[in-house]
Amino acid sequence: MARLSRLVLLLALCAAGAAHAQPATAESVPAAEAAFQNGLASYGQGEYAEAERLFTRAADEFGYNERTTAATLMTAKAAYADGDFAAALAAADRLVSVYPSSRYADEARRVRDLAVQGGPGGRGRPFDLGVVLPVAGADGYLGQALFNGIRIAVDERNASGRGRPVRMVFRDSRGTGDGARAAVEGVVGQGADAVVGPLFSDEAEPAGAAAEAAGVVLVAPLATDEAVGQGRRFVFQANPTFPARGRAMARYAVGRLGADRLGVASQRGTLGADMAGAFATEAARLGASIAFQESLADATMWEDLDRAVGGSLLQGVDAVYLPVTGRDAPLYAADALRALDALGRPPRPLGNTEWEGLSSSTARASRLGAVFTQDFFVAPGAADAFGRRYRALAGIGQDRLAIIGYDITRFLLATIDADEADLADALRQAALFEGLGHRFRFEGGQVNEALYVLGFRDGQAVLLE
Repeated sequence: MARLSRLVLLLALCAAGAAHAQPATAESVPAAEAAFQNGLASYGQGEYAEAERLFTRAADEFGYNERTTAATLMTAKAAYADGDFAAALAAADRLVSVYPSSRYADEARRVRDLAVQGGPGGRGRPFDLGVVLPVAGADGYLGQALFNGIRIAVDERNASGRGRPVRMVFRDSRGTGDGARAAVEGVVGQGADAVVGPLFSDEAEPAGAAAEAAGVVLVAPLATDEAVGQGRRFVFQANPTFPARGRAMARYAVGRLGADRLGVASQRGTLGADMAGAFATEAARLGASIAFQESLADATMWEDLDRAVGGSLLQGVDAVYLPVTGRDAPLYAADALRALDALGRPPRPLGNTEWEGLSSSTARASRLGAVFTQDFFVAPGAADAFGRRYRALAGIGQDRLAIIGYDITRFLLATIDADEADLADALRQAALFEGLGHRFRFEGGQVNEALYVLGFRDGQAVLLE
């Protein structure tokens, strides 16, 4: 809706207005018209510095023309959107003083007042948000979706008039570690106060090294390799690592389900083994006893779980953690459920994100009371307004990447409002943040520890916590 209002305003600006202090006639200059239209396109894409340059050209380089007053106003608006309050003041003052009877004079005065409020004593210096994402290549579409989500959050923030205005500083990561490192160095060199991106662990690790060296907070949206944030003060992982997922399930099992005696089974050499080890360690720390930790040699053993572990051991625990991974993970979960269901006293199954892919086994999962952790959950209707804004911006429906960008940016900006004296410490200590589809809480560390817990009820996966 904010973007629609802006487009309506931009269309209204396209009509040249008569003014007492301006010539009676204005010549149509094709080059000025082209610069003005290109400026509108850049403004609509959030490229405010480029828009300011184009509007200034349309206003100043071709003598008085049909676009002079509109372009002067838009120069002020683009400069303000870019956080350059001095330039916004200068352009707005020029319009009011040279063309005081212009139909744009009142709007220029309003922009001038906003620029004054945004300076000393007002909203203050803009918060420069570095954005480091791939533009092209195999991951280019992922970068664009995430960028669009970031931009919507920034636009909402700036339109709200609350807190410091935000200015985006973008650099292409090129989808490589070296490219990501150079991009972080580039946005830091332009004064970025924090950085969102790049996408994956192989980019985020070297990018994080550059951010750490500069002492600038970097929030990696998708990286799951613990090396990205490990041993660093300024690098944060918004996507819970695999050990973090195991710890979250252990906290739920002990703290919410009241399980005192637990078992663990995972396939050797997989990410599931990382989750299983973290689960057992955390559960023991919380006071539960671990009756067994079975390491399965290969995926075929999930269907023989009762024989691999032993039926008596399985029936002697309150719950068993079964983190499955790989392309066929939901099938492995279904195999494990069949093996448990054959026992006289089956334990409660505890799973991970891949358990949501269960299809034909959901009735059995419901009967056994299976629960699992999930890193992404959108309540019905919760993202409808965001979806409309996203479609107005991108012309397509939103996806998970867009929501990740939106949620991370809102969390980061909410944190600077609460305490920006030391942003890294503020992020570590921030209370649980509930986004459209993600939760964030760093629990004093560098990795997000907040997940959702879902369970099967009447054949459907429903949110439990």
